[in-house]
Amino acid sequence: MESIFGGTIEFQTKTQFDTFVDTLDKDMSVKIIELALDYGQKNGLYSFEESHSIYKSLNKLKENADKNQGNHLHNDDSDGDIG
Repeated sequence: MESIFGGTIEFQTKTQFDTFVDTLDKDMSVKIIELALDYGQKNGLYSFEESHSIYKSLNKLKENADKNQGNHLHNDDSDGDIG
């Protein structure tokens, strides 16, 4: 059995892992980054300041993604001239 991030995510085969990675969507990608940060923090990979800046950055990305969720014109109306 294969695992990543200390066994948080487990796979039966390398093929199953490859399929998982190849089919990640945006939400799962953010979750994987969160798991990686938690795993790194628990294993002393980051200083407090590094962890804090990474988590603040991730939260900012999630916040911006949440703001854009309900606004379907945001991609089509970057100049604000569609009325």
